[in-house]
Amino acid sequence: MATSRKQMGASRGESAVDLAARELREIALASEEGEFLGSEDDLVIRFGVSKPTLRQATARIAQEHLVTVRRGVGGGYFARRPSSLTVSRMAAVYLRTRNATYVELTETTPMFYAELARLAARNRDPQAIATLREFAERDDTTVDEKNIQGYAAFMRSEREFVNFLAKMAGNSVLELMVAITSDFSANAPRNDERMVLRLGNMATYRALRARLARAIANGDGDIAELLSRRCTDLMCEWMREGFEDRAF
Repeated sequence: MATSRKQMGASRGESAVDLAARELREIALASEEGEFLGSEDDLVIRFGVSKPTLRQATARIAQEHLVTVRRGVGGGYFARRPSSLTVSRMAAVYLRTRNATYVELTETTPMFYAELARLAARNRDPQAIATLREFAERDDTTVDEKNIQGYAAFMRSEREFVNFLAKMAGNSVLELMVAITSDFSANAPRNDERMVLRLGNMATYRALRARLARAIANGDGDIAELLSRRCTDLMCEWMREGFEDRAF
């Protein structure tokens, strides 16, 4: 007689909650965003567990942002997909427990950013190229305010630009890594006098970023990679000036 999943789980020391969570995770991962997975009664029967056990298992998978529960008419269990922001927040908690600094984080950016620029330059989608040229024109015409609000707007534009490049590059691993590093860098302290002293560098960075956008739009991967390194070098310099030993 074949060994059941429950028996196999029990032999590994897994509880009923562990088994239900594993099964729920698998069906959620195999489903599309927003897809209906079943009602509570459906899943209780499917997993062969009690409602309290299912709810404990669901709480675990909900923390992974793989399932959401809607109550009332038309409710039930639905598949969900975690966003890069969700992952970056968890990564921030992990790194904070290890006293990581902004400088350590920012210095990992060049290797991802350069590869991102190179891969994005291979994408010859006309709409993507047009969007890059719009980014470049916006950077050419933007006059940054020399205050903390101006810096916040600048960092929002950087996240927007890098996230667009990540999608253009078509590499999910790079998209996640760049999202994490750019999100952390964007959350560097903004109410610090040392930050204000660096605001004049935003115009220099925008000029470099405009050139980078045009190089990618032109399909020149070598120039794009070089310019991406100049951008990240400048960002690292900013972090070193005021946050050499500061953990996030």
